[in-house]
Amino acid sequence: MDVVIVGAGFAGLSAAVRLTREGARVLVLEARSRLGGRATAFADRETGELVDNGQHVLLGCYTETFAFLREIGADRHVSLQPNLGVTMIDRAGRRPRLVCPALPPPLHLLAGVMDWNALGWADRWSILRMAAPLRIARRALEPGAHALAASPGETVERWLMHNGQTPRLREMLWEPLALAALNQPIGQAAAPVFARVLAEMFGADPRAAAIALPTKPLHQMYAEPARLYIEARGGSVRTGTTAKIRAEGDAVLSVDAAGERWDIDTVISAVPWFALPDLIEGRVPALEPTLDRARRMESSPMVTVNLWFDRQVMDEPFVGLPGRAMQWVFDKRTVFGGDASHLSLVASGASPLVHLENDALIARAHDELLDALPAVRPAKLVRATVIREPRATFSLAPGQPARPATATPVRGLFLAGDWIDTGLPATIESAVRSGHLAAHAVMTK
Repeated sequence: MDVVIVGAGFAGLSAAVRLTREGARVLVLEARSRLGGRATAFADRETGELVDNGQHVLLGCYTETFAFLREIGADRHVSLQPNLGVTMIDRAGRRPRLVCPALPPPLHLLAGVMDWNALGWADRWSILRMAAPLRIARRALEPGAHALAASPGETVERWLMHNGQTPRLREMLWEPLALAALNQPIGQAAAPVFARVLAEMFGADPRAAAIALPTKPLHQMYAEPARLYIEARGGSVRTGTTAKIRAEGDAVLSVDAAGERWDIDTVISAVPWFALPDLIEGRVPALEPTLDRARRMESSPMVTVNLWFDRQVMDEPFVGLPGRAMQWVFDKRTVFGGDASHLSLVASGASPLVHLENDALIARAHDELLDALPAVRPAKLVRATVIREPRATFSLAPGQPARPATATPVRGLFLAGDWIDTGLPATIESAVRSGHLAAHAVMTK
């Protein structure tokens, strides 16, 4: 093998596919029994359905992700809207739908909000004050640019208030969007990363802000197709294989796993920040600052409550629930089709919820659903499960340790993962970009 990659989530598999495409023979080692890392699925013990470990969505601006999916023949496993459209059920039970028309960005957003009957006229006019910050954020993406759309010490909430966004518009639009993208409350998350997200969503392509949903359970959506791609071209993907990277001084020596040793000088670590320190064995003083930063990075949790009913209760693939503990609900007919009655309710930035008992979380989710969707009231709840991801993403609060680059001071060791410094929050796109960056670094070392 030419390269060993430790970790088989989006980052590791995208790196492996890119290297394989360039002719390298790769070995991918995954400690869990299934592929996918923090974006995977498992069989529910009662229904037999493959349940995602948390609802993941993509956006039209995920250019690297869609390139990866096309490469492995899995782009058909995702359904992308023609343009951004989302129904938000407010706390009074009204169901206004935001639709961005086919206009050049950001005019499509401005026009969509101006026509959105969820808002009063003062709220609608306040969106115009975001035009200048969005232009600055777009300029900041240009090579060599020094423009700053937001201060590094500023929270998303303060940034939105500074730019004149009304409480109603923040609750109905910006806060649900920020929570979904950043997995952290807007009073905690730093504004620059959110400005970067908006710059990519509302850039040159009107479809960049459109929402894409997987049409298969996550590991079938991308992980298994990636495995087939790699192994058909001479590589190998192993699960249930806990690895250790042995290094000494400033160079990689080998990788040990399951009683085997590979003496190899090129390794990509594609594990989360919290797993990196335990992955490295040996004396590597030059890497200690990176490991120390990984140890000090805080996490932000996510909670998903899955509810099964005795009938269909939704007529849309997903709706937003602003102002509630569970911010989004997804109808899994998108994945399973037919008469599936399985809903997934997602709470991002779920620090207040993650330690609650299952029964309390299920009751909270069910009550909020009853309040938002009248069709649920005559339906019988037949099953419920809770999925907690205490370390779903790294924290984006001001003052967190700096994220590392893909290259390290150790010769032959490269890093990938959504926590690498891609400029994006902990999204699928950040993971895939980091994988492609690591593959490029390997090919050009």
